[in-house]
Amino acid sequence: MRAALLHGPGDLRVEDVPRPQPGPGDVLVQVEVALTDGTDLKTYRRGHPLLATRTPAPFGHEFCGIADGRRVVAANSAPCGACAGCARGGQCLELEFLAGAYGEWLVVPERIAATNLLPVPAGLAPEVAAMVEPLACCLRGVQRAGIGAGEAVSILGAGPIGLMLAACVADAGGRPTIVGGRPERRALAGEFGADIGTGEGADVAIEAAGREEAWLDAVRLVRPGGTVVLFGGLPREARPAVDAYRLHYEELTLRGSFHHTPATVRAALGFLASGAYPWERLVTHRVTLERLPELFADPPRDLLKAAVVP
Repeated sequence: MRAALLHGPGDLRVEDVPRPQPGPGDVLVQVEVALTDGTDLKTYRRGHPLLATRTPAPFGHEFCGIADGRRVVAANSAPCGACAGCARGGQCLELEFLAGAYGEWLVVPERIAATNLLPVPAGLAPEVAAMVEPLACCLRGVQRAGIGAGEAVSILGAGPIGLMLAACVADAGGRPTIVGGRPERRALAGEFGADIGTGEGADVAIEAAGREEAWLDAVRLVRPGGTVVLFGGLPREARPAVDAYRLHYEELTLRGSFHHTPATVRAALGFLASGAYPWERLVTHRVTLERLPELFADPPRDLLKAAVVP
């Protein structure tokens, strides 16, 4: 079969590889469509401490496919249920990850299949169903923010994650404002329940751009006593110079938000199936698997998410 393998930063190749063979409890999925996202682009450019631990690495984690005659989606991980993180109801410290969605076939490991492999509701387009993983992360980020009804929420970043976060905030009763971003992306804010503005004085600021300056801007924008959610990951060596005066004297709360939970994965699939927002608008391009390396090497300016068809 054909699959994309990441040989190193900036080195993505589509190659002939053996079809993966499922073990006991694993599920073999024929990939119908995979989606690009910002995490994959960051991984392509600089590697990733969890998703590309070896090279060449299987690549891609947002997908919809066919297993045992039914259309399914899966999150890209599952918790162990036994570690200290799981015991206290937090993020699992021993997550098992899945990768390889950029290929014709994919094996969903037993742990993930048992917990986070879900049937797609009838009538839900496969490219929309494939958004379940990033939307689940956004739902958890909004949970971490503890947003109350009517609270002003500034979202730094107008990409797919920023727009998904806006929809999640609006659904939770908050008032999202998109801060920054390209004009063509900002134009979609209203369709996802958000306004456009400076975001100053917000009750909550959510950083969704994955840049050091955005982390600092989030701390700057939130009101005294407000909450900052650091959603976009930075390189391991990053050391943002956070405003210590504001943190201490204005009693800000900083919270990291990484990944999803089985509960938010299920909630995300229901949210997608509800049609409450025009999720399909986030898919702006469609490419074959063979053309995926050139898409990552030179992403179109208007790219939000691309549907990748094996």
